[in-house]
Amino acid sequence: MHNKSYALKLVQEKQNGLNNYSYSQISSLTGFSKRQLLNFSKQLNEKDIDSMLVHGLTNKPSNNSPSSKEIEFIKNFKNKYPIISITQFQDIYHEDVIFNPKMKDIIKQNNLKIRSYSFYESLYERFHWVKPIKHRCFNKEYDSHPLREPSPQRGILIMIDGTPHDWFQNDRKSSLHLAIDDATGEALCGWFTPTECLEGYAHMLEILVTKYGIPENIYCDKHTILISPTDGNLTQFGHMCEDLGINIIAANTPQAKGKVEKWNNTIQNRLINDIKRYDIKSIDELNTFFNDYYCNYLNQKYAYEPKEKETAFVPLDNIDLSNILCIRDTRTILNGNMISWNNHYYQILDKDNSIKQIYKGTEIQVFENVLTKIIRVKYYNIFYETKKIEGHRQDPIKREQMRIDNQKQLEQVLRDRDERLKARANKVSL
Repeated sequence: MHNKSYALKLVQEKQNGLNNYSYSQISSLTGFSKRQLLNFSKQLNEKDIDSMLVHGLTNKPSNNSPSSKEIEFIKNFKNKYPIISITQFQDIYHEDVIFNPKMKDIIKQNNLKIRSYSFYESLYERFHWVKPIKHRCFNKEYDSHPLREPSPQRGILIMIDGTPHDWFQNDRKSSLHLAIDDATGEALCGWFTPTECLEGYAHMLEILVTKYGIPENIYCDKHTILISPTDGNLTQFGHMCEDLGINIIAANTPQAKGKVEKWNNTIQNRLINDIKRYDIKSIDELNTFFNDYYCNYLNQKYAYEPKEKETAFVPLDNIDLSNILCIRDTRTILNGNMISWNNHYYQILDKDNSIKQIYKGTEIQVFENVLTKIIRVKYYNIFYETKKIEGHRQDPIKREQMRIDNQKQLEQVLRDRDERLKARANKVSL
């Protein structure tokens, strides 16, 4: 261990003839090299021991200390992001200012520099800036969940989830339908809609299989859009995955799919500030931005390499998604070769656009594309286009009035009718 005070004392005593130690002996006693001790001997000719023990920069500002201009510039830059984590603020400040070639003159004028995390942390404490992340307080009642080994290849397990959030900070929540690869922790794609819905998951699935290929498994929660509460039945999303050969696995708890839950938190904390940063005004703009740029931007920060380079994604090739990403149900052919769908009537067209002749009462499958709203029918494994019959729309209110599902509703209808008749009779008698 180096003892400078003791070393200076021994060197000074040697100069004054008060000890007979050699520089090698003093080196072994103090830990300083012979060259350092010779330098101490020269300095002692000009200074005393006390002045040599005081560092040359004591009571002087460091050359790396921030100037008042730099602090003021950072404070003004921070005003645009009132609630932001230290890490994200450091990222945005460095990307938009320090590493931005267009800011070269401003950097020079304000003496701006690359700063460490601890520097920004000290500014947060000094100016009482708000951090959005509140860490979980662990206690004895908290149930820990053991870590699971990630999948060895990309495409083996894709985690999906829907998360509502006030992305634009305007008191209007919208839901992000997100897909994460378990092997790499990558955010693959996502789609924003006003609420968590089949359309959002269909958009997400379309981007996933088009951009990366068809995965082996999708891991999700038990939302009724994804998993039917009735065993053995498939939801509309389940039919889409079945047509693509994707197996759906349901998680029993949110903790079981913690990787996508963690991504939800990360995106919620960061995206609201990046929406301001890139001046995004609508959900349509946000969907384009998120899939064309933002997923890749986040993956560069958080994703990691898979254990195996091979991928389990299967190329989409020539699979036609227009008849897969659909709501499907059965309908009965009516008079005039028509079907009823969503309170409208549709005629079935043959390949030459003539009316397809199908016997009345025949059951056929109807497919409505979730994304394009185009309606087709499937008859003997052949898809046919349809044509809406304009001016012939069923009245949904009238249909609802005439729909009686059980005996209890029938009794209620009869009671309401009796009350109306009594009220009319009382009015006539008066």
